[in-house]
Amino acid sequence: MNQLWRYFIVTILAFCVVGIYLLAAFNLKVFNPVAEILDDYSFTDFYYKLLDGAGKRDTSRIVTIVDMTELRKRRDFADLFMEVNALHPKAVGVDVVFEGYKDEDLEGDTLLAMAVKQLHNFVFSYKIIDSMEGETVHSFFTPSDSVNEGFTNMPRQLYGGMKRSVSIGRDVGGVVQPSFIKRVAEFYAEQEVVPLSDKDLSINFSPKYYQVVSCDSLLEYRDLIEDHLVLIGAMKEEGDMHYTPQGKIAGVELLAYAAETMLMQSEIKHASTGVTMVVSFIVVFLSVILLAMYKRFTTSKKTLFHVILSTSLIRGLLICAWLSLIVWVTFILFCKYNYSISLAIAMSAIALIYMAENLYDTIKATIEYKRNKNHE
Repeated sequence: MNQLWRYFIVTILAFCVVGIYLLAAFNLKVFNPVAEILDDYSFTDFYYKLLDGAGKRDTSRIVTIVDMTELRKRRDFADLFMEVNALHPKAVGVDVVFEGYKDEDLEGDTLLAMAVKQLHNFVFSYKIIDSMEGETVHSFFTPSDSVNEGFTNMPRQLYGGMKRSVSIGRDVGGVVQPSFIKRVAEFYAEQEVVPLSDKDLSINFSPKYYQVVSCDSLLEYRDLIEDHLVLIGAMKEEGDMHYTPQGKIAGVELLAYAAETMLMQSEIKHASTGVTMVVSFIVVFLSVILLAMYKRFTTSKKTLFHVILSTSLIRGLLICAWLSLIVWVTFILFCKYNYSISLAIAMSAIALIYMAENLYDTIKATIEYKRNKNHE
């Protein structure tokens, strides 16, 4: 019973030591760069790197990207939309907002507006400026024509710049509006894919290759357009590049990952804080017991074999092997079930178990010393 109590206290102390280091990282200016990295890091990023290094990326059979970076004139956009439509895509998403009329090209505006009227399976994007006031920015043809629309605003973290999720819907002026990705995915599926709600979808960034077709080469790649979900956007425009677990990618490629996540129902499910805390404690508690048993085994005899096993080098290698096993188990959960549980704090605590044991022995010796002093 006393041993179990010791293991319990050492486990608590290991987490306390990790907490002290984290407090220092987030509150001392010298550690500010470290804090920013920790705040913007997710354990799933590590899994994606493992998957990417495992072999060749799968090519998407659902989404094709049409690169319109070079287009500037609205009449050219009208021609592009009609060309894409003539190749019979199942659904098309246009990741560009045509703000206001262009006085110098009213003919182009007219041609674009006329083309849009004929595009029944196209979804156009708009931006939300102030969801509380219901302020939005739409393409110029929206007020006079009934077009399919969805907002393309990405959920933003307060400090982190990494994009990992997309909105399903958002409350705009008291009414929940569907996002661009929800509408595009449901045009493709011809049914509701996910219920409309003011929630975010965790994008599955498992490495994938998306076919990119230049806007002037559509006929050559008609097989990549027909019956596909086509996303039209800029692949080479610096202002529309985003940092993701797959590195810096174009906004339209990020939307491709989001659309495929929604259609394949492969959203990343993150363990709740409660589950993470319980599992972390159990893992560290078990680690403390195993290390204590190992320590007793190495000190039970004075043979050369036992002496070698008791060295810091061997102990360190065994701890690394144990941490690797934990990562492997969580990686399997991620690959098989799209389930992510971050045991980063637990793994840090395991690495500091020997420090926690020394701290426990010091505290215990201090208490016994004071007790003996009081008895004198």
